[in-house]
Amino acid sequence: MKGMIRFWQEAEIEFLKNHLLIAGDLSGDCANCKQVGIDYKIAKECPNCHTDFKYIASRSSLADGGFVRRIKQARPELVFIDFSDFKKATEKNKAQEFFK
Repeated sequence: MKGMIRFWQEAEIEFLKNHLLIAGDLSGDCANCKQVGIDYKIAKECPNCHTDFKYIASRSSLADGGFVRRIKQARPELVFIDFSDFKKATEKNKAQEFFK
């Protein structure tokens, strides 16, 4: 029997940002250039900045195991990351840059 499990792994936040597709209820947006209205079920790259998507996350409160499973069925090549973890890490990086 298989189930959805979160793993913690150290990652380069800027690299994630440059390759992240953020899925919403109906469409997605590019974390790199903020392009909205991307069909996250089929888009391989951002139509605006042409970044290739390697990761996917969701801002939606619907990001439960069922939602993640549906995304993974549609896009098995993308790694699903937790958006709140990503957001915390980017905010921490911004704060560190500000105080340099």
